[in-house]
Amino acid sequence: MADRKITPMFNDYVYEAIRRIAVEQGFTPDLFSVDFDEETRLECDGYVSFVFKAIINGDDREFTLWCKVPPNGDERSLELFKRECFFYRETLHGFYEFQAEKGLAEESGDGFYATPKCYLAHCNTDAPEPEALIMLEYNEAFEKWDWDKLEPINVEHTRLVMEQLGRLHALSFAMKEQRPELFEQYKRAGQPDSALITLMKESFDRALITMRTRFESEQERIVAVKDAVFESLKKCCDPATAEPYCVVTHGDCWINNIIYSHNENNVATGVILTDWQSSRYASPILDLCYFFFISAGEQFRRDNMDSLLHHYHGALADFLAKLGGDAARQFPLTTLLRLMKPYRDLLGS
Repeated sequence: MADRKITPMFNDYVYEAIRRIAVEQGFTPDLFSVDFDEETRLECDGYVSFVFKAIINGDDREFTLWCKVPPNGDERSLELFKRECFFYRETLHGFYEFQAEKGLAEESGDGFYATPKCYLAHCNTDAPEPEALIMLEYNEAFEKWDWDKLEPINVEHTRLVMEQLGRLHALSFAMKEQRPELFEQYKRAGQPDSALITLMKESFDRALITMRTRFESEQERIVAVKDAVFESLKKCCDPATAEPYCVVTHGDCWINNIIYSHNENNVATGVILTDWQSSRYASPILDLCYFFFISAGEQFRRDNMDSLLHHYHGALADFLAKLGGDAARQFPLTTLLRLMKPYRDLLGS
């Protein structure tokens, strides 16, 4: 991609879609303006999308959208963009509806809602003019609290991630039993292919490079085990060997794709998981090992992984019970610890 000019799939469809959302958000038709942030840039989203802000002004107010479009002429990026569209449009929508049926609305604080609000996720490249756009909520806090990659991760923030991963994975265990026909389409859409495995390897290597400064003293150890860790992660992506414990995973869960919120005392209160183009049907170990290997140092893992894995499983078990499932039967703690052991041995934790 670096050898040629990459341009965004930015056309009249994008303009019209943003105008339509503006009207849906209460702006008076034809009495508002749309401006685009000049900092539109490539490679800020896993190298598969252009990301930019659309700022709507009118009726004495301003409304900002976080927009994503794929690059022109890159089939792999387009397929990954379609994967993210499917996650927001179908999988996440199904998860939200299932939680609502169980009385677990977002306001309750008990469910999985740790994603940006999605206003549109659409991709139709068979149209006369290609149509491709994801529009998400924008919040200044998303940039204010984006994690400094040079800062060491801490227990407070990691517990929030473990809690949301537990809830995300619990939804799959519940729906696999209670809504098998609906869940089957999420499984099929989430099957890994060669393009996704290639992206996973590129993302994995790029993340390790990004984190090199933070873990400078551990580079020799990281280099020695990184290939073995990646091969193990690949095995997590094969339902033939990972069932019956496969779930819809995030697939690229490290601090670059995590945004925290804090209260006025700078205490972490919530977390949002972003960039779902790598989401796939795989072992839950994929998200856990990926996060701990890339985002945490060896000493942190030794000191805290036991308690954090128990926190993850506790969140999964509690939420699964509210959804009508049973972790003791569907994904026991002993199974989690057994599946994590080979990775912990590799990581020295």
